[in-house]
Amino acid sequence: MFCHTVSEFHEVTSLCSKVTMSQNSAKPKHKYRHIFLDAEGTLYVPKHGRSRWVFWENPSAEAAVDFFELDKGVRQALEQLRGEVDTVCLVSRNSELILNALLDKFGIRDYFDEIMVNGHKGKKILEYLQKNGFRRDESIMIGDMPSLDIIPVRDCGIEAILVDRPYNRSVVSERITGVRDLPAWLRLADIADRPARPRLATLDEFFGAVAQFAHDAENGTTKSLIAVART
Repeated sequence: MFCHTVSEFHEVTSLCSKVTMSQNSAKPKHKYRHIFLDAEGTLYVPKHGRSRWVFWENPSAEAAVDFFELDKGVRQALEQLRGEVDTVCLVSRNSELILNALLDKFGIRDYFDEIMVNGHKGKKILEYLQKNGFRRDESIMIGDMPSLDIIPVRDCGIEAILVDRPYNRSVVSERITGVRDLPAWLRLADIADRPARPRLATLDEFFGAVAQFAHDAENGTTKSLIAVART
């Protein structure tokens, strides 16, 4: 959409957080209201930086609970998302046995409205949206594997972004550091989707707008102030 590197994302989300500080008391109305998350490599990762393929040489539910750990900030992000979006779903190609063992170990099962396993992720998400009367343009998939999480989902007309991992950096795509950054990314997407506002052409107009902004803040009716100087 607009940030293709992690450094770009952090630079813009820092600005984004300053713009939205005065609005934090109200529940956000995000552009993307239906969130679909991949599991392995997105919510949880191998411990100690090990390769996931070591696990898949001899996979089992018992081995999984020792091999994987919840990625940094995932639980806090899920908690925040539950208060800010309408639905949060898990979409995984993992076996139900392994996935269930990990969800129980991490204690995150109850954060999800639906858990979908196996099959074409794009088609599964589309079926879920159609069944519930949800819109594709208000939905987004987050995953780590372009061939499984991004391409099939976008082919179904649904937005998708990557969780940044060393093995997917050759792919040009919108990306975030981890699920922990998703709430901030959603706010950034909201700002980018806003209609353009008229520019302030003179200093008098600018200071007048600042004064009005301060007055509105005191009365609890603060609106965003965006001023662009004319050269």
